[in-house]
Order: sequence, then C-alpha cells, then structure tokens
Amino acid sequence: MGACLSILQRASEARGAINDALRIASRGFEELSDEGIWALRYQLIVLVEALASMCMKFARAAWGRVFSSYRECLREVDRRLGTGCGEVLAALVGLRNLLVHRYFAVDDRRVYEAVKSDFKCVLEFIKRVEENAPCLPS
Repeated sequence: MGACLSILQRASEARGAINDALRIASRGFEELSDEGIWALRYQLIVLVEALASMCMKFARAAWGRVFSSYRECLREVDRRLGTGCGEVLAALVGLRNLLVHRYFAVDDRRVYEAVKSDFKCVLEFIKRVEENAPCLPS
C-alpha cells in the first residue's frame, strides 16, 4: 500500500505545481517580478520531479521495471498506458534539465508562454497513472 500512496501523493504534487504555475502565469509577462519568474521556474521543476517520481514508483509497483532516466520512464509508462503524451513529457524533462543545469541560458518568455499553453496532456497522463495504480481496484 505504501507505493500506491506515494504514487497518489506525487500525482497530487504534480497537479499542485500545475495550478501554482498557472496562477503565477495568470499575470502578464511584463508584470512578473524576478521573484515571479523564479517561482514559475521552480514550479516547473517541482512538476517534473513529481511526475518522474510518480512514474518510477508506478513502473516498479505495476511491472517490476526500474528505469535509468526520467525521460525513459515517462515515455515507456506513457506508451503502455496509451495517453500519447510521451513527447510532451520528454520535453518537460528537457526543460527541467535546462532550468536546473543551465539557468543562465533560459528564455523566460518562452517558459512563460509554455506554461500559458495547455497542460491537458500532462493531466491526462496523471489521471491514467492514478486509474492504473496497482493498489486500486480496476
């Protein structure tokens, strides 16, 4: 039951990061302070970390699989669950890596615009993982 609870907690954290990012991005880009931009970046890092942790725990509990990278796990779980979001999820991992390791090379306007776009695919992936969590009745 511990793995299931952890999967569901990471799903909740991912949703919370999406909500917080959307709240921050609800203001115009020019209205954001430096702190607002950094907060937006942080929420995207939190989102990817939550998705990756959820994915790793789900893959191990559901199939006994262990992956060596976030990107590999998200693509494979997406493929098995059939959400069609693998490339979107992989792109988020790439953005997270850029935010964490090359923060000086980030175009904050592009990050802002990406947040303003649709999280529908990510939310569908989260929902599918929750629905298929190995501890819940089908």
